[in-house]
Amino acid sequence: MDEDHINAVDRLILLAMKRVNKPLSTYQIAKNANISWSTANTHCYKLKSIGVLDMKRVKNHFGQTKVMWRALERKKRG
Repeated sequence: MDEDHINAVDRLILLAMKRVNKPLSTYQIAKNANISWSTANTHCYKLKSIGVLDMKRVKNHFGQTKVMWRALERKKRG
């Protein structure tokens, strides 16, 4: 992971995800990090692109699709 690309909003998202330690929807991340859904969505895709988050699309029983985000294990340097 390139720490230079992680900003304050990214850290809020990662902290919110670490607190619950399970996959979260974009809505849940936004609520837990106290940011807008749009901001959460943008930053989650950014974190995915640099290998920090993974995403999975899931359908509920109504057929609606939502994205679930999961933090990837951080590799230790050394």
